[in-house]
Amino acid sequence: MEATIADKPVSSKPVKKKKSLIKRLKPLLWLTVIIPTGLSSFYFGSVASDIYISESSFVVRSPSNKSALTGFGAMLQGTGFSRSQDDAYTVQEYMRSRTALEQLQQILPVKEYYESKGDVLTRFNGFNLNDSQETFYRYFKERLVIDLDSVSGIATLRVRAFDAEEGQKINTELLKQGEDLINRLNERARKDTLEYATRAVNDAEKNVTKTADALSKYRVKNKLFDLPAQSGVQLSLISSLKSELIRVETQLAQLLSITPDNPQVSALQMRQKSLKTEIEQQTKQLAGNTGNSTAMQSADYQRLVLANELAQQQLTAAMTSLQNTRGEVDRQQLYLEVINQPSKPDWALEPYRLYNVLATFFIGLLVYGIMSLLVASIREHQN
Repeated sequence: MEATIADKPVSSKPVKKKKSLIKRLKPLLWLTVIIPTGLSSFYFGSVASDIYISESSFVVRSPSNKSALTGFGAMLQGTGFSRSQDDAYTVQEYMRSRTALEQLQQILPVKEYYESKGDVLTRFNGFNLNDSQETFYRYFKERLVIDLDSVSGIATLRVRAFDAEEGQKINTELLKQGEDLINRLNERARKDTLEYATRAVNDAEKNVTKTADALSKYRVKNKLFDLPAQSGVQLSLISSLKSELIRVETQLAQLLSITPDNPQVSALQMRQKSLKTEIEQQTKQLAGNTGNSTAMQSADYQRLVLANELAQQQLTAAMTSLQNTRGEVDRQQLYLEVINQPSKPDWALEPYRLYNVLATFFIGLLVYGIMSLLVASIREHQN
């Protein structure tokens, strides 16, 4: 009997201690697991709005790109064009920009799509705290996802919306804006390139006109038409005069040796003197040091002729370059090719209701376990 009475208080202490531990842990279990899981089940089960994802894919291609490709990019190259990945990044950033959103709002009531539908936690400005354009831009940017495959160069555009048709409309308009951007880039590149080539042709034409005018004025001033031909005439004249002088001198020498008193001697001497004077004048005119001499005029004339010929060659090269540039610009056009048209989903992919509830439950259990260990450690140190 005494042993039984003695045993009772000994066995009741662990039971009381266990019960007190359960009492201490129950509030923690409610706070970390039961209440969060219940709220998560209520929200995702009856409050959370369905979210539809409209998906499309596109590739930016360029016929002049000869880079090595794999996968779908190789197939594109086989059809006569190839991807242009750098420009795909440009389109991607543009679609996520404020400018794209502003242009989109001019066509579609995008803000109304996200403000009038959806539950209070997921729709825009659910608590009426901030209705600014910057806030909506940040909100819309989170609903827009663009993934670019670096191997194939294919970009996938996903738009999240509370209505399937509205998401499809937004996706379609964003693709149109991306195509408009590519067209503007093409037009700007074409305009700048052709403008430079055309300006080079205009400058060459002005240079040809300038050098031709200078050459024409020089010819009129110096009474020259074809200097090489005129020089040839002068050389031929000098050669004829020298031949005539040699004949006269030979005849004069014969007369002086045979009949010095012959009356023809004086006539031949006069003829000799006249020929020498004429030869000297023609020689000075052809190769003298004066500014009117053909030799002095030849340097200026050849310089002007050479300048005109160079100007004509530059004009020919500029016109050829312009023609080639036009063909090259047309060949280097970029294109936004839509591979998959924007989809209109018939069922909501998000939110992941069961997944989110289970995630809340397991995270709560993890937090509960960590907090329980902390509570037990604190109690142990206190004891």
